[in-house]
Amino acid sequence: MNTPLRILCIGIGNSLRGDDAVGHWLADKIKADALPFVTVQTMHQLHIEVLEQLQQYTHVMVIDAAIQDEPVLLSAIDAQETPSHTESHQADVVTLMQLHRNLYQHPIDWYTLRIAAQQFDMGTAISPTCMQQAEQAFTLWKNWLQQLMNELSL
Repeated sequence: MNTPLRILCIGIGNSLRGDDAVGHWLADKIKADALPFVTVQTMHQLHIEVLEQLQQYTHVMVIDAAIQDEPVLLSAIDAQETPSHTESHQADVVTLMQLHRNLYQHPIDWYTLRIAAQQFDMGTAISPTCMQQAEQAFTLWKNWLQQLMNELSL
């Protein structure tokens, strides 16, 4: 029996800090497509309080600004990766994935969609360069989603 496709898209960032808002911006753009199997949330940071709600999803996509060389990078998260850090109410993607897997034994495929960012000044808008890369990220999201739907229909 095939499990129906259910995707949680989480846009991370601070809408008051320039390019850091790009995760929210892209999540809102994805939400505007109103696909019935995609749920979109935005938050300032990942936190462990979301663990229980994850059980209803088959895939999680975390979108965030990143300081990186590549303009846009979509990657699957390997369950064997080492977490970068954990605090009481903040977790990185790998930590959240591993905690969920250990607590609920519910398999979820995890991905990150990172958009290169350079400007994080308080009270500034997303830079034109970052917005251009966010549009590229949206195209990458749509291609990933189409590929996933094609694989599931086989």
